[in-house]
Amino acid sequence: MVITKIQSLKYGLTGLLVSSTSLPLYIVVPTIYTTTYGLSLAKVGIALMLVRLMDAITDPLVGRLIDKTGSSNKFKVWITPSAIVMTVSYLALINPPDNLQSNLQVLLYMAAFTLVVSTTAGILSIALQAWPMQWTEAISEQSELISRREQLTFIGVIIAATLSTTNDTVVFSGYLLVVTLIAILSILSLPPILKSPLPSKVLGWHPVKSMAGLMLPLFISSLSNAAAGTLFMFFVVDHLGLSQGSGGGLLAIYFTSAFVGVWAWQRASNNYSTVNLYMLVLLLTIATFIPGFGIDETNASSFIVICVLTGFLVGGELLLSSILMIKKIKSIDQIAHSGIIFGSWGLFIKLGLALAAGTVLPLLAYLGYQPEITPKHPSLPLVYLASPIILKFISLILITLHKYNYGHIYSAKKNILITRMH
Repeated sequence: MVITKIQSLKYGLTGLLVSSTSLPLYIVVPTIYTTTYGLSLAKVGIALMLVRLMDAITDPLVGRLIDKTGSSNKFKVWITPSAIVMTVSYLALINPPDNLQSNLQVLLYMAAFTLVVSTTAGILSIALQAWPMQWTEAISEQSELISRREQLTFIGVIIAATLSTTNDTVVFSGYLLVVTLIAILSILSLPPILKSPLPSKVLGWHPVKSMAGLMLPLFISSLSNAAAGTLFMFFVVDHLGLSQGSGGGLLAIYFTSAFVGVWAWQRASNNYSTVNLYMLVLLLTIATFIPGFGIDETNASSFIVICVLTGFLVGGELLLSSILMIKKIKSIDQIAHSGIIFGSWGLFIKLGLALAAGTVLPLLAYLGYQPEITPKHPSLPLVYLASPIILKFISLILITLHKYNYGHIYSAKKNILITRMH
């Protein structure tokens, strides 16, 4: 069965839905509950951190449950109700009732619905990641599905970021309801998967060890992205001397470039070794950040180039990391365990986000930087630029070692062979 362009678009629309709630969840929600109800930023921050950790722990369990669902429509079974619950919970979160009396009630209300939104978004993400390899055996079609998903994810981020700046919850609520309806109808119209292998036993030590060899460099690289993302706005405002609005514009440029990057690297992945392309992305990212040490308020416009290039490269990284994971899972014959593998990957990504915020921010504070109080502090550009350079370099070393032993499973010839067999 050949997957059409329309089908890949319908599949990717759920990525648009997930990203439409994920970004505002940690931008809009703190604003609503600190300004409207007067909760302290510290209480809101701690609550969101605990929710993130609780949500991360559930990801492997959700993946396991998806694996054990014996139905040709198992991904629809998980995605459809999760999408509905996520949207309803998010609408309740950004439109809290008027009868919340105490700060404790407000905090519990916020934490409960944030946990539901975050958990259901995790279910959607895991199901979306595991679906392509059980829908088709053709690598080219799998990469097409991933590409469409990631592109629509970036579109969702851009739209959500734009609507979030208006602080109009009514408009955003209407947008979210429409996207949810379209995404659900699109998912339900897709054909059932050709096979739904059930895991015969618990994932063994050998496949876990084999996957860890790939996931470690991917995790370290994603950690560098999280660190840079955490410090981005601080760098723009306090080092470059630009406004918050300018920072938002630069983020829009970044995500637009990432959208283009997904398309470009997906075309390249059909003809070249996936692991070689991933290594190229790491090298180019390191090279892109190095000139940043020469940028300050006198030539701040030069930072646009870095935003364009890093966005283009991160789009490629997200695409290629998913393809690497799929090829690795196939090579060790663990398609039946793809849910728990991607669930574990989701756990690592969320822990990476928490680790990034929990390390780079305290490090800057230790070095003497305080937002808006100590602008132009030398530690800010040092940590912002050095973190991705060092972490990408470590990732490059580890993926090179992995390639030495397993490089053959990521070759372009494998793409062509599997596609012809299909």
